Amino acid sequence: MVNLFKRLNSKKMIDLKSAATVGVIFLVSFQLNAQQEIQNNFYMFNGSVLNPAYAGSRDALSIVGDYRNQWTGWKGAPTTYMFTAHTPLINESIGVGINLAQDQIGPTTRTAAYGDFAYRIRLNKANDRLCFGVRAGADLIRNNFGGLAINDQQDPLVTANPSFNVNAFNVGAGVYYYGKRFFIGATVPKMLANKLTENSNFGNSVQAVHSYLIAGYVFKLNSLWDLKPNVAVKYTPNAPLTVDANLNLLFNQIIWFGVLYRYGSAAGVNVVYNVTPQLRIGYCFDYAITNMGQYNPGSHEIMLGFDFLPKQKALKSPRYF
Repeated sequence: MVNLFKRLNSKKMIDLKSAATVGVIFLVSFQLNAQQEIQNNFYMFNGSVLNPAYAGSRDALSIVGDYRNQWTGWKGAPTTYMFTAHTPLINESIGVGINLAQDQIGPTTRTAAYGDFAYRIRLNKANDRLCFGVRAGADLIRNNFGGLAINDQQDPLVTANPSFNVNAFNVGAGVYYYGKRFFIGATVPKMLANKLTENSNFGNSVQAVHSYLIAGYVFKLNSLWDLKPNVAVKYTPNAPLTVDANLNLLFNQIIWFGVLYRYGSAAGVNVVYNVTPQLRIGYCFDYAITNMGQYNPGSHEIMLGFDFLPKQKALKSPRYF
């Protein structure tokens, strides 16, 4: 992948077949690492990104905006915008939400729009809940190869003029169990392995199915400090198991300081400031610990969230997740 980026940055002219290959590789990463889901480092503060069963779990209308600039300084590197909103309904036994995202990778733009529905079961007086969620929506994938220089006018992909634009409907599901200081969830955000092109040269270009197991716990250290470790394990067919670990310290219910480690891939730091019990803002920086690290200065991510709380809840302590 690094050599591919270096080659693209050093050459002014590339043929259309190479451009199409780059677009499809970045879009689906098939035969490389089978990772297609948008990378997000704040999933521990916004579980709705991955799990539809999270909808309504903040007991408020909760909205979150997220911007990620990955591999800063690389031409055509991923840039991602995300927006989520969810709320409980009907005595808080139902949760609904929306997930919107736009991912720009080289000549490829993927726009995703999904709706979430969760059924929430209150288990005890402590308000622990077991939630089941489903998700449905579509990915609109567009490739703009028109602006690329063509080195070989006789290339079959020039004369055939294949289309790599796809509208891919998909569904997902998840389960989420949480209390005041713990959570555990399992989710498959997209369950259908849709074909992403009809072109025979890219017959293996499909949406890979990702499965996640995510858990965390908050330990009360003293009157000022809380410690929250959490982990996400991702399984994708034909790819290594991925483990993403985070460790966050909360000071005085106001500010989180955290470190992250993505096994064999990246490490980083994050900070989240609870401006008020309703408003929070976060920043994360991560750095590749693979050979890619010597070619880029890292990735930046910013999160802004707001909970529309009823007045009687506004004075309560901020939510841990």
